[in-house]
Order: sequence, then structure tokens, then C-alpha cells
Amino acid sequence: MSKFRLIKNTSVISLLLLGISSNTIAAHEKLTIASGNFAPYFIQNEIIGNGFFDNVVVDVLNKQGYTKLKIIPLNNDAIQRYFDNQVADIAINYTAQPPKGAFPSRFRIKFMNRVIMHSSEWAENITNLSDLKDLTVASFIGASQLFGNDYRKLTQQKNINYSEIGNQQALNKQLHTNRIDVRIGDYLVFYWNTAHLTQLSPKQFIYRDILNYDGSYIVFQQSALRDEFDDALMRMMHSGELDKLTQQWLTQYNLPSVDHQFFANNTASLQP
Repeated sequence: MSKFRLIKNTSVISLLLLGISSNTIAAHEKLTIASGNFAPYFIQNEIIGNGFFDNVVVDVLNKQGYTKLKIIPLNNDAIQRYFDNQVADIAINYTAQPPKGAFPSRFRIKFMNRVIMHSSEWAENITNLSDLKDLTVASFIGASQLFGNDYRKLTQQKNINYSEIGNQQALNKQLHTNRIDVRIGDYLVFYWNTAHLTQLSPKQFIYRDILNYDGSYIVFQQSALRDEFDDALMRMMHSGELDKLTQQWLTQYNLPSVDHQFFANNTASLQP
């Protein structure tokens, strides 16, 4: 055997071993995921079943060989803290601008954020944000920084009674009991809470899609892991598998069929 052939065969064996080693690392590496803590999108205490975003992220990572996954349900501030302090390898629903050195996915998760109101004659006439003046409006904490300049300016006007509340159920209850005129937030969270935790019907409420909303980040500590995730999620979208998972989730939680893209492709967020 010539020296050249020996070197060539040795190189091929080395590359094969490298590939096996990489797959072994992926299969055994434990990943910690900082995620949200409210149904039906995330795991919530005393609620049976995983949420939609948790299920999709876990499924994507499983397909890439990552099976040792630990999901930690957290509020938005804690998600950011866990990731920034490198306690978590991945963060879902990272609402702030990702820190330097983090690797955001090209996909953002997009809640079905809407302007939600009791069905009424005046509510039918709400067609833009300026129509909310002189009303009592409430949203989740941080909303004033999430929905663009027009929304932020609206919240600062004197002719609007605006507040932000941390507890989703408490926020929903304020609209249920007419303590506020408008609830700003995810319609499916409101729908699920109304249908399962109250005696009210979600059909008593209407919503308007008039918010400027780009979605929240999925961020990674490692660029290679981010790239694996993005490629696998893209394949699921193209194959129709993501649509099937979405429909299964809507059915599981008795949610209405909606025309909404829960994962938005935003290549501008991708870092090298």
C-alpha cells in the first residue's frame, strides 16, 4: 500500500470517527431550555399537557439527536435572566433584544396578540389604535415596549386609562368583569382561559388585528446548535409537519382553528 493511499484512508477513517463522535455528543448532551409558563403555549402548573411552543422546540431538537432536554417554565424576566447568566442553553420567548454573543434563530415565535373587547356596538367601530382613546385598556407587563412606537405613544396619552398586569388570569378577569374596556394580548390565551376557567363564552368577545408585532426571540448560546435547529424547523415547515402539529395542539386544547403563523421567518435576526 502506498504512503499516499495510507494517508488518504487514515483521513477518511478520521472523518468518519469525527462524524460518529459528533452524533454521540448530540445524543448525550443535556440542554436546559428557559421557556414560558402559561397555557396553552407553554407548560403551566396544574395544567395537563405541554404547550405548543415547548412541543415544537422539543420535537425539532429530538430530530437532531438531542434527547436530554430540561424545560424550566419561567416568566419573561426570568427567561432573560437565566439565558443572560448562561444557566440556560436555549431561551424561548426572549422578549428583549438578544445580548451580544447570543445567537437568535431566524424564526421568532408569534403569539396571536390582538385587541380584545366585549362584543358591542362601539367595539365594532374599533379599526385602529387611535380609536382606543378615552377607553380603559390593560395589557401584560412590557407590552408598551413590544408593539411599536404608535402603541407606546398611545399608552402615554392623558386621554387613555392604561395599565399593565403581570398575571394573565387576573388580566382576563378584568375584561370578564367589565373593569376594563379592552384587553391587549394573545387571543388564544384569553379564549382558553375564558372557556375553561369561567362560566362565560368566548363568543361574547371580539378582537381586532391592529397591533404592530414582530414576535419574540428563540436564542441559543451556540451558533452550531442554532443552525441545526433552524434547518430542522425549516424542513418541518416545508413538509407540512408543523401544520399538523399546530392542528393537533388546537384540537387538544379545544381551541378554534385560526389563520395565524406561529413561527415567523425573520432572517434579519440571524447573526453569523
